[in-house]
Amino acid sequence: MRLRWGFKTEAEEYAEEFRAELDLEIDGPLCPFRLASHLEVPVVLLSQLENFPRKCLEYFQNGGQSEFSATTVNDGSYRLIVHNDSHHPYRQNSNVMHEIAHIVLGHPPRPPVTGDGCRHFDPLLEKEANELGFALLVPKRAALRIIEMQMGMELACATYGVSSKLLRYRLSITNAKGWADNRRRKFHHAAEQA
Repeated sequence: MRLRWGFKTEAEEYAEEFRAELDLEIDGPLCPFRLASHLEVPVVLLSQLENFPRKCLEYFQNGGQSEFSATTVNDGSYRLIVHNDSHHPYRQNSNVMHEIAHIVLGHPPRPPVTGDGCRHFDPLLEKEANELGFALLVPKRAALRIIEMQMGMELACATYGVSSKLLRYRLSITNAKGWADNRRRKFHHAAEQA
């Protein structure tokens, strides 16, 4: 499934815009919880939901952990994100940023399950939320910084609060190494000409 033309550029623009609004470095880390607060979207921990059945909570925190990451609860224009705080912190960052992406992109609210009890899933909307969420966490400029600074994988993951899988994906999809190599060649060529 292909993203619409210009989507990746738009995602990078959102990453720059939100960093500017929050007075962050253009290639620095962006905390999804801080962004949610900036957007006035409350984020609630699954473990802190009142009146949530204890058995369900235990299931989602243990054996069924992979079955619930996060969701956006909609009431008119009001949005609230509920996320599974039993996940690794890097996964929580990705989960919450994915939900923020749905909100930023104006994706229409949908019931969590269809009439026949299956999960309500629109592959295109999910792909858009993944791509924007990932770009917000590690935009192209951050990927380039990671390569140019020769930041190790562990340090880069800790700096940006993401998993190595997400980081590798963003380094690949942005072609950060190619960009860094090209910038290095231009710099050396300019130095030789001077």
